[in-house]
Amino acid sequence: MYKLILLLTCLALSGCGTIVTLINPTQPYSAYAGVKYDYQMAQSWGLPILDIPLSFILDTALLPYALAQDN
Repeated sequence: MYKLILLLTCLALSGCGTIVTLINPTQPYSAYAGVKYDYQMAQSWGLPILDIPLSFILDTALLPYALAQDN
């Protein structure tokens, strides 16, 4: 059961807007970039609308990192 939960968590994070924007080497990470990314993708094909609350929580946790990137 533990392995199944771990596998599902990894699969969910692979589509997370925050993770996608965090590992993007072309742009520095900015505040709430994951939510912005999910919103743009939701306008295209709708599904990432489910990920926006999770990206908001993770983006909030990473806010000090994003603010440090801006300086």
